[in-house]
Amino acid sequence: MAADRQGAAAVEFALIFPLLFVLNIGAAEALQVYQVQRNVAHMAAVMADITAQSRTVTDAELQDILSASLSIIHPFPRTTLQQRVTSLSANDTGTVSQDWTAKKDYNGSSPASVPSGYLGANESVIVTDVIYDYKPTFGLFLPDTIRFTRHAYARPRLTQKVEKIAG
Repeated sequence: MAADRQGAAAVEFALIFPLLFVLNIGAAEALQVYQVQRNVAHMAAVMADITAQSRTVTDAELQDILSASLSIIHPFPRTTLQQRVTSLSANDTGTVSQDWTAKKDYNGSSPASVPSGYLGANESVIVTDVIYDYKPTFGLFLPDTIRFTRHAYARPRLTQKVEKIAG
């Protein structure tokens, strides 16, 4: 009876399988969270960079930039994505003010800002804000929703300030 080992491998597999399954699901979910975080940061940077390459922008062009950047979040759903692009400038005394802003599904109430000392007198910057609420696929060990918020800053390349014009 002590030498009877039939079924030992099946019992060992039955004991280890749930642990392997949870580890596999956890690794897949961690990879998804990393990809979302990376895509949100990339989206903010691309929006700022494209806007900063212009001398002037119109409302339609700003909406095109916001819409075109939506493809960066793929393959994740866009339903909880919020975007904002803003031009900030400092006057002779260094006081920062908002020149213009464009939004797509943006519900944030705080104004766009830059870190203290980032803008010198008579300088401007494009600031982008992206907020994405990610809902984990499995959510075994994660909260129901994870909010990713990213900001990007880009100085205008072809002019001192990107102007918003009618058209």
